Amino acid sequence: MNESITKEMTQIKVMIAQTVTKREALKSEMADWYARFPGKKFAKLKDLIVTDSVLSELDSNYKRLWDFSNTQSNIA
Repeated sequence: MNESITKEMTQIKVMIAQTVTKREALKSEMADWYARFPGKKFAKLKDLIVTDSVLSELDSNYKRLWDFSNTQSNIA
């Protein structure tokens, strides 16, 4: 089966990569934070939660588009 990737899917893949980079930076900051301030709440925890949510939504959107584009290819 040839995989069908639309322009929109390519854009979402770029957004996913950017969001993963942001998430990894926040996770690194969080590790540093807890090393310096054990027992204190990470100041950017809300940012990390929002970033995780955005990543999940992007992944879901990509999957929906992939399923639609590639299921249609299989029917034809």
